[in-house]
Amino acid sequence: MENLRQIFINNLKYYRKERNIRQLDLALEIGKSSNYINSIENGKYFPSPETIEQIADFLNIEPFQLFDRSGCPKNLIQNDINGFSKELSETLYTKLKNDLKDFLYKDINEIFQK
Repeated sequence: MENLRQIFINNLKYYRKERNIRQLDLALEIGKSSNYINSIENGKYFPSPETIEQIADFLNIEPFQLFDRSGCPKNLIQNDINGFSKELSETLYTKLKNDLKDFLYKDINEIFQK
């Protein structure tokens, strides 16, 4: 599962770029440096709740949208990949477990039949 910080970063980049807003424009609007915005988008810093509200207001979205797994296409793709990986892992685990059980059962039967 994709972590909440990465979901936030993906959504922030998505909504900012969708609205053609540069990091500098966002930074000036909320009273931060463009380096700070860049650091948020690169995962170095995480904004305070107050800053999240300011960012959401400027992007004209609700703050929760910055944490929505289905907010941007990258999150949707990642969720699909994660879901597929989990399903594949579970299927393979079940198959291997059953195959091993059958193999051991067969070997044990052969031992006791001798």
